[in-house]
Amino acid sequence: MEAQNDGFFKKLFYTGLGLALTTKEAIDKTIDDLVQNNKITVEEGKKIVGNIADKFEKNKQEIEKEINEFVSKTAEKLKFAKKKDLDNINQRLDEIESKLEKLGTI
Repeated sequence: MEAQNDGFFKKLFYTGLGLALTTKEAIDKTIDDLVQNNKITVEEGKKIVGNIADKFEKNKQEIEKEINEFVSKTAEKLKFAKKKDLDNINQRLDEIESKLEKLGTI
């Protein structure tokens, strides 16, 4: 089940990355066309691209936050163990093994 989830989230990530790259290429091409056709100056083009990049970064952070919340809620609903829970269990097992070794039962 975990491998399937990894695959799903990888696909989701790569889909978002592909969409972002496609969008960036389209924006760059549009700005280049506007500059070449003297509709805007190079400086205006750079300013537009900078503004879009700033907005993209803000949206990216919001999307990452939403994805993290979705993953957390999904993991909780599916009752997946959290890393800290697994670490705690491993630590307890190590302690039990150590005690058993001292008793000579292992």
